[in-house]
Amino acid sequence: MRLSKTHMLLVAFLLGCITTYLYTTRFVKREGFQAENLPVCSDCGEKWPCPDHGGSKTAPSCPPVPDMSKYVLKTSIPPCPGLPDMTNYMLKTECPPVPDLSQYVLKSSIPKQQPIIIDTSADTKAKCGECPPCPRPRCPEIKCPPPTVCPAAAPCPRAICPQTTVKCKAEEVDSSPVRPYLAPLGVPGFGQ
Repeated sequence: MRLSKTHMLLVAFLLGCITTYLYTTRFVKREGFQAENLPVCSDCGEKWPCPDHGGSKTAPSCPPVPDMSKYVLKTSIPPCPGLPDMTNYMLKTECPPVPDLSQYVLKSSIPKQQPIIIDTSADTKAKCGECPPCPRPRCPEIKCPPPTVCPAAAPCPRAICPQTTVKCKAEEVDSSPVRPYLAPLGVPGFGQ
């Protein structure tokens, strides 16, 4: 018996599906279901539940829960501060040298100068006399020239208007509401 093309395609498709299923179940590890993550029997080290040690129906002991009072959420930690603007700084090696301070003294170590006492005895006054008063600086006096007086301006001549003659003309006004008919020039009999 010969198979038609449709039957041959159907058989090839089924063989491909079976091959893919066997390959994925045997050789491909599924993510999240690796053997390393499964619990292990505490007696023999095989996958739990162990068929040889059927007496222990409980899973191996879980690790203890950590003390959460020692932890904080990552979202509650404030972000790190930004870096400072380094244009306002310079390297220590770029600093100018410090002057030799062995040639200097502190200003606070200098003793204050004592006031000078002038002898104002009577015989020195008789010899030199009294000092004249100090002159005060004064502003200079500014003298302006006398103001000039301008003569009075001549009056402007007045223009004389010419005599006007008024002529009266009587006009007749047509009070008829009928307007005359204006015929077009192209109509025969009119305007020729």
